[in-house]
Amino acid sequence: MLLIRRRRAGVHRKLGAAAMWLAGLMVILGPATALYMQRYHWGTPDSDPPFLAIQLTDIAAFAVLAFAAFARRNDSPAHKRLILLATLYISDAGFARLLGGGVHGLLGNGFWPLFASLYLANDLLILGMGAYDLMTRKRLHPAYATAAGFIFALQTAAVFLDRSPVWKPIALRLIGH
Repeated sequence: MLLIRRRRAGVHRKLGAAAMWLAGLMVILGPATALYMQRYHWGTPDSDPPFLAIQLTDIAAFAVLAFAAFARRNDSPAHKRLILLATLYISDAGFARLLGGGVHGLLGNGFWPLFASLYLANDLLILGMGAYDLMTRKRLHPAYATAAGFIFALQTAAVFLDRSPVWKPIALRLIGH
């Protein structure tokens, strides 16, 4: 965005093209790493195969949102919202490591405490984007509204899968056990 403001659109486009290659690499390496680490930690206290639901939906959401941002690169308001939402979506891992234990400890076990421990911090940032739209534009941008709905639905599905007894045998098969 700073490059665009400084009228350096050519540099922005070149960096964006490189970033899309990096995003493509992330979409390949993310699931591979998640599967490898679940296999590596199998049988230890760190083993949590159902957590693959969170990891795999995170990378899938990032891929969808980043691709949508790339596809809408000629629509600046949509493009910048979508790329920021893609980035915020995958920030959940860092926020969950930093704040999740405390949130989970306060709220206990269950679907919503797990949801909050994983997604509360980055969802507050995502809601902040919507508040910015409402304050500056008096309405939500359609790209934001659609993507935010997609994000919430996917997060809900991920936590549902993580907690579902049906998912665990599938996760175990995915890691080869």
